[in-house]
Amino acid sequence: MSNTTAKYIRLSSEDDDLGKGGKVESNSVTNQRNLLDAFISRTPELAESNVIEFCDDGWSGKNFERPAVQEMIAQVRAGKIQCIVVKDLSRFGRDYLTVGNYISSVFPFLGVRFIAVNDGFDSIRPTDIDSLETSFKTLLYDLYSRDLSRKVRSAKKFRAQRGDFLAPFAPYGYVKDPADKSRLVIDPEAAETVRRIFRMAADGQGTDQIAMVLNREATPTPMLYKRAAGCSRTRWPSIEENNFWTASAVAKVLRDERYTGKNIFGKRIRDMVGHTHTVKVSREDWITVEDTHEGIVTREEFDGAQAAMRAYLERGEMKKHEWPLRGKVRCGICGHAMNYKMGRQIYFYCFTPRYNDVFHCEEQARGADILEVISEGLHTQAMMAVELSRLWAEQNRGRKKDISSAKKNLAGLREKHQRLSQQITGLYESFALGEIDKAEYLAAKAAAVKQRDDAAARISELEAALENMGTDGSLQNGFVSAFGKYLEVEEITSEITAEVLKEVRVFPGNRFEIVWNYRDELEKLILDLQGDHQDGE
Repeated sequence: MSNTTAKYIRLSSEDDDLGKGGKVESNSVTNQRNLLDAFISRTPELAESNVIEFCDDGWSGKNFERPAVQEMIAQVRAGKIQCIVVKDLSRFGRDYLTVGNYISSVFPFLGVRFIAVNDGFDSIRPTDIDSLETSFKTLLYDLYSRDLSRKVRSAKKFRAQRGDFLAPFAPYGYVKDPADKSRLVIDPEAAETVRRIFRMAADGQGTDQIAMVLNREATPTPMLYKRAAGCSRTRWPSIEENNFWTASAVAKVLRDERYTGKNIFGKRIRDMVGHTHTVKVSREDWITVEDTHEGIVTREEFDGAQAAMRAYLERGEMKKHEWPLRGKVRCGICGHAMNYKMGRQIYFYCFTPRYNDVFHCEEQARGADILEVISEGLHTQAMMAVELSRLWAEQNRGRKKDISSAKKNLAGLREKHQRLSQQITGLYESFALGEIDKAEYLAAKAAAVKQRDDAAARISELEAALENMGTDGSLQNGFVSAFGKYLEVEEITSEITAEVLKEVRVFPGNRFEIVWNYRDELEKLILDLQGDHQDGE
């Protein structure tokens, strides 16, 4: 059988110290790839395997929400990868607890071999997994990452205080100076749109009116403009691909003081090392440096726009009411979040029709109607959770679960699935070479495909059963745990919606679509209940 080996490569700003302090070994993507290729080629049991590569370029090892590592782990859980090879443990991650959990629990449970070349770690040797040396190294990488993060933050603060532009992307209306990436220069075409927005605001036009004019004239939004200019940024804070000007997008331009020629740094900071989540910083703690680049508008023009907008308020300074549906309601037509107004009754409004006449959205919805639908839906979900839990307990009553046997059976099924896939490929080759006729090929292929699909279905059932079974034999399922406790709920609270509700989509005709959390867990539980729970194939 041909196994699959995954090469995992990671590069981040943590590697900017190359060439400093006597460091001569490069952590570059090319260096890691060459090292891993050489190791695999000289390791007999890996040389003949199917090799695939996963690469996270520009991601911290403290953050395990990296796209490539998440995709790799998903394929591991699906049984598609049997071995992972990394340059060293720090490439996989710098979080002591998370790395340790994967090495000592997750990968052994899934039957996956893990190799860190430069650390001499290979999970095929049981003594490596829980060795003091391995634990010490993962802890050391964790501490190093935290210390490095503090140093990087200090260095950035120093550079910001001298007026360097440090953001990865220039604000709309500017580009980075090719001769000095820490300086901004004006982008004439986009800058003219910025000036026009300020002029319209000074003339008394509201942000929704300005957005409507820009949309009717098909003026590219900052996202679309930069994308057309070849910007490499792949993650954008937008709802969908047909991005358009909104009142908030216009307001963001009007409130950006960088258009007056000043640099502003430190408006938000990351609250955890290596994670992308940020929190607001008080205005008095921002680092502001005047006259660092040419302004697109004058200070007088900027202040005039603020006066026309009635007040210059940061979003974080606006009073927000705590309400169960805040941030959870979206327009089902345009996809944008709906605003709400507190009063004797609460109404949700979609403002898109005010600045874009292409969409025909439901302009308002009563909060009480949405809450009623959620309350009914929550009760249904809770009853389902209780009933499924009862069925699972009844189905598993008196049945001793042999987890090790189930894992062994799962590994055998994965092997069978791989073997059948190769058999199907071999049948086609035999047919193409004329070794078998078309009728023989189609009959043999149909039989092999059926066996492979049956094995795939059984694999899914066994995986679901293992995930739902706790070490003490009890049911462990997120859907049941989350919804089961809300059977007798009388009032929908913020705590409830934060836990179980992803969003509510509002469509014309007072039609609501509720998107609940824990959908994957529900599917796994149903799949588990549908399985026959036999330990043999």
